[in-house]
Amino acid sequence: MILIGRYLSPFVRRAATTLQLYGIAYEHHPLQHTGDDAAELRTRNPVGRVPTLILDGGQILVDSATILDYLDREVGPERSLTPLEGIERNQALNLLSIATGAVEKAISTVYEVRFRPEEKRHAPWVDRCAEQARGGVSYLESQLTGDWFLGNRMTQVDVTVAIGWQFLEIAAKELLATMEAPRLNALSGRMGGLDAFKNTYPG
Repeated sequence: MILIGRYLSPFVRRAATTLQLYGIAYEHHPLQHTGDDAAELRTRNPVGRVPTLILDGGQILVDSATILDYLDREVGPERSLTPLEGIERNQALNLLSIATGAVEKAISTVYEVRFRPEEKRHAPWVDRCAEQARGGVSYLESQLTGDWFLGNRMTQVDVTVAIGWQFLEIAAKELLATMEAPRLNALSGRMGGLDAFKNTYPG
């Protein structure tokens, strides 16, 4: 099994962290979707995005949600980090959509500053993306009322949110400075002590 993409991407990292939490061995090919790696990546993924997972039989899975769904079904309902049925699954998928949506908006602000010349940046659009990211973070903070988001065990929601928070710490510090989420920060700190998190921390 081969996972393509750099761990700096929170979407690659949540796939890699889940693989490690499940004890599934994989090779890591840290290709980027920009620069010199882009052409090679498009031979594996037609839209040139990461993460991409190549299964042992050669089948290719694209997008972190698709990869996680495959991994969850591989390990079965007893070990799956995402509930596979019922109301709890709906709750998990909703929280995951908000978490990944907030991260996507944060990434948009980072890309705008990093790749677009200042005179060509559209400040209202950047501000809107930042506000959407803050809205997602604020909602997630309100939903974390105990040690975990859902029940009394770690789920994919906790994994994804902690990785998203750590991405903000690494790549979007200015945006992070406008947010107040002590519970998410504490969750990220606890999750960061797990080997699967340490092994995938962007170096």
